[in-house]
Amino acid sequence: MAWIVLAIGVLHAVGLNWGLPNIDGWDDDGVAPRDFLVGLSQTYTPGQYYTYPPVHLLILAVVTSPITLVTLGKASSFAPDELVRTFLNPWTMTWFALLARVVTWAMSLGIVLALGQLAERVWGRIAGLATAVAVGLNATFCYYAHTSNLDVPYCFWACCSLLQWVRAMADHEPRRMRWAAVFAALAVGTKDQAYALFLLGIPLALALWMWTDGWARKQSRQVFREVGLSLLIGAVSLLVLDGAVFNPTGFRARIAFLLGTASQDHAYYSKDAMGRWRLLVDSVLAFDRYYPWPVGGLVLGGLGAHLFRSRGSKLAAGLLPCLAALSFLVAFNVAARRTEHRFLLPQSLLIAVYVGTAVQGLMGVGKRAQRWVVGGGLGAIGLLALYRAVAVDVALVFDPRYEAEAWMASHVASGETLEVYGNNVYLPRLPVSAKVVRVDLRPVGQRSVLPGVMEVEAPYGLVEQRRSKWIVLSDGWVWQYLYDPGLVRPGYVISGDQQWRKGDVEARRYFQDLVSGRHPKYRTAFVASWSSRYWPRVEIHVSTAREIRIFEWVE
Repeated sequence: MAWIVLAIGVLHAVGLNWGLPNIDGWDDDGVAPRDFLVGLSQTYTPGQYYTYPPVHLLILAVVTSPITLVTLGKASSFAPDELVRTFLNPWTMTWFALLARVVTWAMSLGIVLALGQLAERVWGRIAGLATAVAVGLNATFCYYAHTSNLDVPYCFWACCSLLQWVRAMADHEPRRMRWAAVFAALAVGTKDQAYALFLLGIPLALALWMWTDGWARKQSRQVFREVGLSLLIGAVSLLVLDGAVFNPTGFRARIAFLLGTASQDHAYYSKDAMGRWRLLVDSVLAFDRYYPWPVGGLVLGGLGAHLFRSRGSKLAAGLLPCLAALSFLVAFNVAARRTEHRFLLPQSLLIAVYVGTAVQGLMGVGKRAQRWVVGGGLGAIGLLALYRAVAVDVALVFDPRYEAEAWMASHVASGETLEVYGNNVYLPRLPVSAKVVRVDLRPVGQRSVLPGVMEVEAPYGLVEQRRSKWIVLSDGWVWQYLYDPGLVRPGYVISGDQQWRKGDVEARRYFQDLVSGRHPKYRTAFVASWSSRYWPRVEIHVSTAREIRIFEWVE
């Protein structure tokens, strides 16, 4: 297990400095480098709230506290504007981003260990080792292990909780439920959607345990006492960790925000039977985002073997990962109507335990020669999964933005105007000698600050009035104006977040003309795009392998 964790640690560490040094990160929806200190301040300021709960923000604040203290010492005053100027420098922001990613990296290895131990406890040592390998080679998991997003951290606490639930049932130690409840509170206190793993999964597993295990029925009074105590511990812990005790008005406002615009404005499926059917089908078809398709056969085989061969507490404990995965599907995916990479990540991690079950069974049957053949087949599947996981590292190391940066360094002269659009996370690092102008329809106060950049609030299509020498356009941002809303199939909807872009006809026409080469005043000067003979194009969270187009003014 130590060698497996070491190997996965190397896999998850290559490319950890993606896009750094920088004053911002390239990991879309990440909480570092800019957001976690601001988020903490908003969480505990009466009436205010931050998008996410504060548990991981507190962890990052502690880990980065030496950098914070050094930077505070450089500030001439504690006035908000002065603090923003002092902190927005490449040294501070790079350390914030890198340390946040290191924390995520460590938690990714914790997930590998926790699920490996879970499988070992239920099925045996080989199952534990095979599960650890399968989890570590999950391609989407490999990406999020490199970021400051909250998806790996909440999955880490959730896996710790599920491990304690499994031990409570399999080892007949109900007192472990107390720790399970604390870890569950930490998971939900890291990212709210973690609740969906426990809402249906734990009650169903407990009911199955009581039904199949004679010991649990005989000790039902003790079991139910521990269940009740654990619920109390979990609820109190969550209210304290989530900021509800210290800022009840802000907590209520955040919950209302999460149930409203934060979720429903980004839904991609319709609120009817067709929409739910499409969601379920897409959830299954998304399997190859995480593992090669042959792994699906191992998952089904391992789950089937467990159902037919296990009894009593082992049956209930071994089904808990499956029940938690189904619980998340029903309580979050169907409710929020979303199936992006990160929203199927917890299920993809939990089902890996059944890969371990299958491997344990396959390696224990037949003669030695047959086991060698089976081992060869499993090795081939493992190598394919490793290839896909390494491809994620390659996508980070050779991000097209690096190529765009090199081109601009040699072609954009000092003082020339360079026009950009969109959030910082989509942009390459821009040449400091250029005069950078960012154009957006949003008010300047609603944008993330880019030091040295002139912010302009104006329609995009008035570019001929601005006469910028260069335009830098990221595919990770402009796709919102290039897609055809008329091609939406039954069961799908245009998210609320896209509805207003659909109505901005002039902006859509401008960007379509620019990209297609029809614009009368700009020609394509350079396109940085993913190209490799050996590695596939990896697109995750609108962050990897996205094209950067650079246009030049033509007189």
